[in-house]
Amino acid sequence: MKKWWTMVFSAMLVVSMTACGKNSETAEKPADTTASTGAATETPAAETPAAETPAAEEPAASGDASSMSAEDLLNKAQEASKELKSFNMKADVEQNINLNGQEQASTTKMDTDMVLDPLSAHQTISSDAGGKAMDIEQYITPDAVYMGLDGKWTKLPEAQRAQIMSSIEASAKLEDSFGQFKSMAKEMKVTEEGDDYVLTANLSGDDIKSMAKEVMGQNDPQGQMSAMIDQMNIEKMNVVYKINKKTYYPTDSTIDMTMSMKNEAGGEGAEAVDMKMDMVMKSSISKHNEIKTIEVPKEVTDGAQ
Repeated sequence: MKKWWTMVFSAMLVVSMTACGKNSETAEKPADTTASTGAATETPAAETPAAETPAAEEPAASGDASSMSAEDLLNKAQEASKELKSFNMKADVEQNINLNGQEQASTTKMDTDMVLDPLSAHQTISSDAGGKAMDIEQYITPDAVYMGLDGKWTKLPEAQRAQIMSSIEASAKLEDSFGQFKSMAKEMKVTEEGDDYVLTANLSGDDIKSMAKEVMGQNDPQGQMSAMIDQMNIEKMNVVYKINKKTYYPTDSTIDMTMSMKNEAGGEGAEAVDMKMDMVMKSSISKHNEIKTIEVPKEVTDGAQ
């Protein structure tokens, strides 16, 4: 059962980040940061959220429909993404999972400063899963990744650093990701709210599954999580994404998703699985091009084990 909890939390986090990225690709960023948060996914259960997932908030009433089409906005956002050199992203994720009758609620708060050249990040993650809280701080640079936990800093081994950097590099190439999302442009509704364009959509499960498996490909050599995602039923996936009218940079997003999976027990000790998860992920992006560098404090490098 512990193995399933770990795999479920890992897979759900990947799917949620993929979904976020898919829409953030619409405006172009969230996925990245969240993808960068994948750096901390070394401890899936803790990193994953922890507090009962509330019913998703209805998006604030938007104004009249925009004269801009979703495809137009995606094209402009794609071009704008090429100009982004840095940003900050804050994300709050709440999940409630029922696995074979066992409930576990979790919450995660992530705050990430990202610089794209040279690719580097400073990230804090606060999580509470099943009443177990954890605070992680990370400095991610091309040369090293430092992780702080319980007041102690560790320089991650080269293999882990390379894996984390590979994940960040893939997600940072935002302009390469818009094509997949443009195929859904006709299904998206565009309205206006204050300084933002607001894109809303109900995404299909099959689309999210294929995107998630693409993202996980390099980190799932045995295909275990990909196989599990194939068995999932994405019952609901509502997305609200905001893009600034002047810059076409992303500003806020909300993802409300319900997923389920049910498998009978098989041979070789395979476990029966009856799982349902509700997740709400809210994120905001700011400080567009305001962050110049990510500097690792001397006390971190000197104290790292």
